[in-house]
Amino acid sequence: MTTLLALLFYAYPHAATETDEIQSQENLLELGDTALISGNLDTAIRYYQQGIDGIDNDSSIVTSLSLYTNIGTAHSSKGNEEQAENMYKKAILLHSQHSDDKVQKEASDLAAQATFFLGMSQQELGNYEEAANSYSRANQMDPYHWSSLANLGSVLQDHLNQPAEAILVYYKAYEILTQRGVIPTDPPEYPKHVLSQLQLRIGLAVRYAKNQKCVMYNDPEKEVSCSEMAASAFNTAIALDPNNEEAKHMLASITADATMSRASNTYVTDLFERYAENFEHSLVEELGYDGYERLRRAFDRAFGGADKVPTFEYVIDGGCGTGLAGEQFRNVSDYLVGIDLSPSIIEKAEKSRPNLYNETKVGDFVEIFGGNNLKHPISLIIAADSFIYFGDLSPLFQSMKQGLADGGIVTFTLENVAEDDEKVLNEVNPTWRWKLTPSGRFAHRREYVASVAKENMLHILLYEPMDGFRKEGASEVRGHIFVMVKQANNEL
Repeated sequence: MTTLLALLFYAYPHAATETDEIQSQENLLELGDTALISGNLDTAIRYYQQGIDGIDNDSSIVTSLSLYTNIGTAHSSKGNEEQAENMYKKAILLHSQHSDDKVQKEASDLAAQATFFLGMSQQELGNYEEAANSYSRANQMDPYHWSSLANLGSVLQDHLNQPAEAILVYYKAYEILTQRGVIPTDPPEYPKHVLSQLQLRIGLAVRYAKNQKCVMYNDPEKEVSCSEMAASAFNTAIALDPNNEEAKHMLASITADATMSRASNTYVTDLFERYAENFEHSLVEELGYDGYERLRRAFDRAFGGADKVPTFEYVIDGGCGTGLAGEQFRNVSDYLVGIDLSPSIIEKAEKSRPNLYNETKVGDFVEIFGGNNLKHPISLIIAADSFIYFGDLSPLFQSMKQGLADGGIVTFTLENVAEDDEKVLNEVNPTWRWKLTPSGRFAHRREYVASVAKENMLHILLYEPMDGFRKEGASEVRGHIFVMVKQANNEL
């Protein structure tokens, strides 16, 4: 999660038209706010800048701060985060020079808001240490600014590898929103949804807080297992929002819910809708993911070398994401279809790689593989890091058996459990099939995958372990690569 909040702007509610006589900075601010609300960003910036150009020693500090803050928001809305950052900094500096102003409280609230927005711009620019400092300062200036704490927690957890510190910050935000007699700054429109998300984030942070002792926040003298603390947070999140699919999924991952055989479509869709904008950067740059490249190299080896790989007539990239795997297989695909549950991910793929796919579809690839509306039988299915949301592979493999042409190929990656976990599982349950991991993804036993493949007329051409293909916290994730061919009935 990049930020917990949508970008808000601080605007006065007074309306004005462009035909009004512009006599003061207040009028310019009002005109700018009206343009900003209606989405006329260039017009808003022009009005705000005229107001800023007129600032002098006699200007109202509140109006001046509003001009700087709102022009920053207009720039941010245009994607000009560096200009926005500069304007927010000027607002903060201006406030520091007027600390004895008669309207100190109102000015301080505006400065806190500018500092919060500064943090959001810095976070968008990838300056995470600076963003964390800005969020912290915003909360110091306004102790009831819960959103600065929520965003601080997300930076600490997602980018600075400080989950224990993030937990404390999330709890402070939660307290502000639930404490009687406290009026939060900019209270959320749907408090229960936000509270549910905060509890979810607490549970996720607990799962990845290494070498920490866990205590319940309301009883710090009572030490509990970290799994118990995480489960409590996930349960609370579900109680606040029964539609919180991620909390349900994560609760199952730590309570060993044997009935959970795949992640729900809602969970997967919501997950990638949130991460769509920064998905590829986070996966490749921050987590060191290279599974899509390893998949293609293994695929070539299955055919005896890249120069011996045939061209496939009709290829489906299942769970295509932004097209990382599809790009690897484009040169052996006559017609390439990208399928994903997330509309935003599909849109990102089309923008970042506009000529990659001949066709894209939003939907469940299990239904599409096995559907009757395909243009013709599938020649090749590729799936890099997308079958990991299935525990029970039987329905998936049955759909591939139905959709693949005889002699059609499927190549995919799966995750494996950590080496120590594998030893324990093999000792206590030698026939284990899959495990829902703390990350919320499924890890599979190699022998189980082979057995399901055999049941569905899929013969393994190549198997390779794929260890260290991505990071999970400080650990490297283990995985598998499979290349399989669908056999005809007379080959059995």
